Amino acid sequence: MANNPLVGAWERVSDSSVGVLIYTGSHYAAVMAPKDRQRSSGEPTPDEALEALLTCPALAGTYTLSGSRITQVRESNTRPELSNQSAVFDYTIDGDTMTQTVVSGTGGAAASGSSLTFRRAGSSGVGSPLVGAWELVNDTRQGVAVFTGTHYAIVVMQKDRNLPSGEQYTPEEALEAISTCGTFAGTYTVSGTTVTMERTANLRPTLVGVDAVWESLVEGDTMKFRGISGGLPTDEWTWRRVS
Repeated sequence: MANNPLVGAWERVSDSSVGVLIYTGSHYAAVMAPKDRQRSSGEPTPDEALEALLTCPALAGTYTLSGSRITQVRESNTRPELSNQSAVFDYTIDGDTMTQTVVSGTGGAAASGSSLTFRRAGSSGVGSPLVGAWELVNDTRQGVAVFTGTHYAIVVMQKDRNLPSGEQYTPEEALEAISTCGTFAGTYTVSGTTVTMERTANLRPTLVGVDAVWESLVEGDTMKFRGISGGLPTDEWTWRRVS
């Protein structure tokens, strides 16, 4: 999309919420959460999992533009019942400020007609080999990771997830849902093959502020990923650059 004004990283502007939203020309990833969330003392209880799930809308995938309307298709997201559904917004941009107005498809995370405000985040580190959108290549998981030179947003989930049995999640269903999805976003730095990611927004409140550190090796359009610390998986994952 030539001259696409959405491309880049955007930070949520709100007294009560934080979040990062990143667009490439074809892909996006977004992770949002309230600033004051209850932290569990250890592994979350079912009730804590329910609160975490319902207060952290995170989604990633592809999108299309038609005039001032954005249609975002979910390839990965926190809530399994919303998989493959579209979230639709109208947007305006004034300088470095973007306002998105909800049209449909947020799953109750934001009411139709409500507005979200974002501020464009300046990007340095243009030489980072991570810049762009990446899709996870995995038999059991799917996900999208989007990077600018300074910011990232990642949403990963298992491919086969159970749906809630009714219109509302039970605490036990929420615990399963957050156990089959990983989402986080913020800023990052690169030193050699080591990537250190600061978590601004995260599905699990206990990990907000905890750096995620991983080793990456980029060869052409393929990235190998292995977690070092911060709650990341230590097995090697493969990502394919898609944008």
